[in-house]
Amino acid sequence: MKKVPFLLIVLLTLGHISYSQEYLTNTFELNVNYGLAGNFQLDDEQPINQVPAGFVAIRNKKFLGSIGGVEFQWNIKGSKASVGISYDRESHIGIKKYGEFINQNTFIEISDFKLRHINEMFSFFYKRKINEKLIFTGGAFFISPQMQEIEFFYAANVNNSQMDAFLISIQERNGSNSNLVDAGFFVGAEYYFYKSGNFQLGIQSRIFHTTSIGWFETATFTPKLKYTF
Repeated sequence: MKKVPFLLIVLLTLGHISYSQEYLTNTFELNVNYGLAGNFQLDDEQPINQVPAGFVAIRNKKFLGSIGGVEFQWNIKGSKASVGISYDRESHIGIKKYGEFINQNTFIEISDFKLRHINEMFSFFYKRKINEKLIFTGGAFFISPQMQEIEFFYAANVNNSQMDAFLISIQERNGSNSNLVDAGFFVGAEYYFYKSGNFQLGIQSRIFHTTSIGWFETATFTPKLKYTF
């Protein structure tokens, strides 16, 4: 009769060791992802009826672009929670074609010129494991945009002086020259469908909301590779 309690103690001990090892090992994670990004803030061309006479601004890019990132994550021992930091780089392109006579002697042409918009995002996040495959996440981020734009302006007979004025500007506005920095929060989910050793493969989706705009900046959908150690 004494063998039954003894076997029960052994089984409970082994179960406790197995449970402890699950949380004592694989404390850290290094994750990489790359995929699609949809940016809601890139279609900002002025309507024709709102553009001053002689002024043209060319700056919008395609809604769909790419995003890639890397994360370093700490899995809290004895918990389903994790915290970490990440860096993401989002890129969008707009191919521009434009042509116009600004006076009898001058014609402006833009042919297949690629304008780029890049967002660099630095984040601090919290994750909660729902089960072995599904994880919910949320966090705060700091964003530094790089926005390429073309603008030109033409005015004839300036101040009744019989002189014409013409200005063309090809520029990249960023945090250094235009104070283009912002912050916000994001929420998302991860789902893993394949595991081999310390590697896991899955998909990730997130949506980013920026403070100054008061609306969503970007939504992402990316394959993700996770390595635990």
